[in-house]
Amino acid sequence: MSWLDDPLVKAAVPLAPETVLRTLAGVGSDAPPLLTVRLTGGHVLDGGLAAVGTDRGSDVLVLSDPETGRLQYALMSSVVAVEVRDPGPFRDLLTGGRVPVPQAGEPVSRLALQREFPPTGELPVDVDWATLDNSGVMIGNLASLLRGLRDAVAAVCADDMGQRAWAQVRTLRVEHQAGSPLSVASAPGGMAVQADLTAALPRSLEDELARKISTLL
Repeated sequence: MSWLDDPLVKAAVPLAPETVLRTLAGVGSDAPPLLTVRLTGGHVLDGGLAAVGTDRGSDVLVLSDPETGRLQYALMSSVVAVEVRDPGPFRDLLTGGRVPVPQAGEPVSRLALQREFPPTGELPVDVDWATLDNSGVMIGNLASLLRGLRDAVAAVCADDMGQRAWAQVRTLRVEHQAGSPLSVASAPGGMAVQADLTAALPRSLEDELARKISTLL
């Protein structure tokens, strides 16, 4: 595949070096992004992104050598360029959410997903299957969304008050909507969840869904 055909390359959005650093610093990944950072004056730093923070009124970047653990500190104001050496795991962030990260684990099929998530009293999901194709990206995103909903509903129902509020929800409509960010809205008999299942879903999916659901109860 030509590099011009790489989905990440085609969908990459222009980001200032500082924006790249701040965005990647908030990922909280077990494997931090590996960076080459160029500073004013020609200095070059290499390492994993450890932190971005503030000290004495100045924004500071911290890199860690993945082999030795040695720490490097630089003022954010001195950064003129950033190279992300392993962009694949962060493609959702570097493309403004246009390209999802690769699905982990074994691919899931439409049939397996229908068997895993039949409508129940605890999770009355009603998936608009007619709007979905069998692409791995769309079905994989739907699997992530449904599992996030299951966990979010469990969090909402963690106490008696939440259980009583959720008991009023008779249906949970799940729909693919091209170009739509993740949303949860009131609908006849319950709620409607919409998202673009060909794009990236939020990384903090369960927390965001739980917050949106709680707001409507």
